[in-house]
Amino acid sequence: MLERRGRGNYGTVYRVESADGSGPFALKLATHPMDPRFDREAELLSRIHHSGVPRLHAHGLWPHPAGPFPFLVMEWVEGQPLYDWGEEQHPTSRQVLRLLAQVARALDATHSVEAVHRDVKGDNVLVRVSDGQAILTDFGAGHFRGAPTLTAPPLPPGTPPYRSPEAVRFQWGYRSHPTAHYAAQPADDVFALGVTAYRLVTGTYPPPPRGTDTHEGDVEPLTPPRLRNPAVCEELDALILHMLADPPEERLGGGSAAAVARSLEEAMRTAGSQADLPLSVPVARPDVKRAGHEPAWVRTGEGAAHAQDAGHVPSRSDTPVIELAPAPSPHDEGRWPGLAVATVVVSLLSAATGWFLRPTHEASPMAQASSPQEARDGGTVAVGDAAVTSPVSILAPVPSFSLPPGLSLPMPDRPFPGQRKPPCNRKGEVELRGGCWYELARVKSPCDEDAYDYKGACYLPSFPVQRPHTSAPATQPNP
Repeated sequence: MLERRGRGNYGTVYRVESADGSGPFALKLATHPMDPRFDREAELLSRIHHSGVPRLHAHGLWPHPAGPFPFLVMEWVEGQPLYDWGEEQHPTSRQVLRLLAQVARALDATHSVEAVHRDVKGDNVLVRVSDGQAILTDFGAGHFRGAPTLTAPPLPPGTPPYRSPEAVRFQWGYRSHPTAHYAAQPADDVFALGVTAYRLVTGTYPPPPRGTDTHEGDVEPLTPPRLRNPAVCEELDALILHMLADPPEERLGGGSAAAVARSLEEAMRTAGSQADLPLSVPVARPDVKRAGHEPAWVRTGEGAAHAQDAGHVPSRSDTPVIELAPAPSPHDEGRWPGLAVATVVVSLLSAATGWFLRPTHEASPMAQASSPQEARDGGTVAVGDAAVTSPVSILAPVPSFSLPPGLSLPMPDRPFPGQRKPPCNRKGEVELRGGCWYELARVKSPCDEDAYDYKGACYLPSFPVQRPHTSAPATQPNP
């Protein structure tokens, strides 16, 4: 055991070497005994043989008094997560085309064995330091034909901002159906790759897909990447939009990762000189940025990365964001000290507000991350949590908190506004302090910052499912 390198809800990754000194390898150890996800991930990785996917070296069970813990031993990849790479390496459009093509090739290898990744995003793509190769990682949410279903209906595990329109519409249509499961397809992975590309070159997520009850006028249009960042070349702009097409049959090659890879590789070879310009950063301004205000973009001589918190999605609890002011001219000397003082004061107020933030209700799933890692890339709905969080996170308001490190959330004295109240007759619900709650199995205090601590156990509030504004009956799923 050399070092611990990462920890998630269901596993911890260590850098290790073998007894004879060979390695290093990546050891992924389950958090819970006999976790069935590890068998499925091992089987999936054993089927894929591609340079863009870590090789599986071994898997087994680690004996322990609490029960055997599954583990995987994989190829060690020393690299940067994709968005970190974008921030630090100042890539050009041609370099982005090359990396996206490599990810598409890894997806094609996955799809060719009748499997899907189901959690394609920036944090699951590593750019290897030694040669700049993109490596698609973390197949823990993956699935292959014939594998057992481990997730409660209706959606499989995944990260909300990367969900395809067809998956979101399925969730809305069958949110109350007891057995309906959405079967992810290669086109879902292609759409998620499009979201990843959009986020990489613009620093923002595209607008979420509309549900079945959303009126056309209420849908936020998809802004082409070039309108957010003029440094994006025309070829990359067009390919991203094709990957984000709403009907899956209109995506590149009908949602084929192989067709996406070919198109990206062709654009990399034939794109003009604009593809060799570094991507851009927002213009520094002294004014307060309003909600929904789009930043202007400029091209820098050395190129630059996206803002550190570019993935943050504003919520109603956000304080105004102060952008850095440009250097003062000689005519501004008299008013510059006042502007500097005002900036410091607002910054201190912003920090204090975040420190003592009161509960808010925010319906956007992208604003509901339960850890710093999730906050930077949208958050992942894990297999074991999907039964509780999937119907709630998109369809009902959920309390959102920001707490100082090291503190946990105490059980409130009374229910939240809109929280279900007794009788708590849903499966798994319990009544506590006048409200209905779900206890998180196998999770004990201290709880994560999105769960509530009560007598050493961790709970999530139960909210009613919002009903569509229509009397039309829901379509039954295909048998």
